[in-house]
Amino acid sequence: MIYRSVDDGYLVRLEKGEEIIAALTEFVRNEKIPAGFIAGMGAVNDAVLGIYIPARAEYFQKEFKGDLEVGNLTGNVAWLSDSDEPFVHCHVTVANRSLEAFTGHLFQATVSVTLEVHITRFKKKLLRKKDNATGFNFWDL
Repeated sequence: MIYRSVDDGYLVRLEKGEEIIAALTEFVRNEKIPAGFIAGMGAVNDAVLGIYIPARAEYFQKEFKGDLEVGNLTGNVAWLSDSDEPFVHCHVTVANRSLEAFTGHLFQATVSVTLEVHITRFKKKLLRKKDNATGFNFWDL
């Protein structure tokens, strides 16, 4: 990972072999980013995407192998209130060689060439608090 500070946050370049969520989580922890917004694009392989199925209260996950273009990575940064650990929440749209696009919650993906990310840093810490009805950690606004 290579990065530099900019007026509103950071420009981050993930390199081949880095796992996106793990790398960004470590970055947020090390830089003590209180909250933020993530936008990015690049190329990955071995991506696992998911969609939440409310009727079953679970995620359906699907693994995508091979070369994938990241047309859009969006997400946010917050901290879990019960563990004081950073929580990087991302969704992604990827396309295969046929230019078929797939989108969903990003569970994991490995950078195959590069991933260029802009993290907009917010000043105040944002916590995620567990909602007992759903089991999700929602923003504590």
